[in-house]
Amino acid sequence: MIGFPSTAQDWAPQFKYLTERDYGVIAPDMLGYGGTDKPEDADAYRATPLANDMIDILDKENTQTAFVVSHDWGVIAASRLVNIYPQRVSAMAFLSLGYFPPNPNWSWEKAISEYHKEVGYDVFGYWEFFSSNDAAKLIETNLDSFYSLLFPEDPKLWITDLAPRGKVREWVEGNKQAGLPSYWTPEERRQHQARLMHGGLTGPLNWYAARVRSLDNEDDSRIPLENYKIKVPTLFVANPKDYICLASTSEMILKQYASNLTVREIDTDHWVMMAAPN
Repeated sequence: MIGFPSTAQDWAPQFKYLTERDYGVIAPDMLGYGGTDKPEDADAYRATPLANDMIDILDKENTQTAFVVSHDWGVIAASRLVNIYPQRVSAMAFLSLGYFPPNPNWSWEKAISEYHKEVGYDVFGYWEFFSSNDAAKLIETNLDSFYSLLFPEDPKLWITDLAPRGKVREWVEGNKQAGLPSYWTPEERRQHQARLMHGGLTGPLNWYAARVRSLDNEDDSRIPLENYKIKVPTLFVANPKDYICLASTSEMILKQYASNLTVREIDTDHWVMMAAPN
């Protein structure tokens, strides 16, 4: 289950590895991406309906249970999948970002405040820009600038220019540029941009708008407390150079909720599937 701003193509090396070893892979472009529908209403990007979509796909593929692997925003859909349909999940893997337990009282503002106290910067401050009405247009206008920040040569750029509130807008409006990461050529970046822009950015950015507006809270209030626990074998792949999805926080939460947890570390930034494809 794939996150922002990726389509299934970003994971092609991993899918090739698995299918060559006779593992079945179901890897849809998530809502808002690629060939999948792209609703403009943020309410469509609530986690519970996204989990329901995954069950519909499993049913269509005649697959009773699945080893659910997720990255970035795919994690919130995967989390609700195991909460609501635990009988359909045989095992789980969270890459870069860990489990999102249900939280009927979720507040983005509260999360910003707590992270700032803990680590000294906003961490999720960029969600403010991503969920704004003009974000899609600004990003499309200065797409190379946006990409140079989102996929940086130096991962620590996220601390100074992505995490703090207001800094992404300043970066993109100023058309600032940074170097390419080692895993991309200019042509590979161009191809990635073309895939993302296939249906525009409103859909992908709505994943942020739904969380900033706390649109999951009512659905989360209906999930029984006993379903918060993850009872299947669970892997967390930590990436110490990811300065947004903090490995320490993800590991702490998973240790509270996953009774059979394995933690492994791959020394990359957030984009582990491209930085360490093998």
